[in-house]
Amino acid sequence: MSRSWGHEVFVAVDQVINAIFGGYSDESISARSYRLGSKAWRLDRWDQWRVMWVLVDFLFLPQDWLIQYRTGFAPPIGHCERAYQAEVKRTQLPPEYRPTTEPEAK
Repeated sequence: MSRSWGHEVFVAVDQVINAIFGGYSDESISARSYRLGSKAWRLDRWDQWRVMWVLVDFLFLPQDWLIQYRTGFAPPIGHCERAYQAEVKRTQLPPEYRPTTEPEAK
């Protein structure tokens, strides 16, 4: 996946804002909203993170439409869950930092 300079700066600002408000420094607001909001969802509660999760997913609906337009398929999960999965799978990292399943050849 190619990334633009503007996207990288947006993600960096997102992570700084998240850290200022007590989140992990390498986690986006979207991933944090899903991580904490899904805990509230499992308890059938509405807290600020579940509200944030719904709000952010709504704000990123145009991104979902663009994905559907480009691929022909609607994303099966929302923006926040995709951001969370990217954090878990480390796909947001440069390829050199991603965990590998095979040992590196020396």
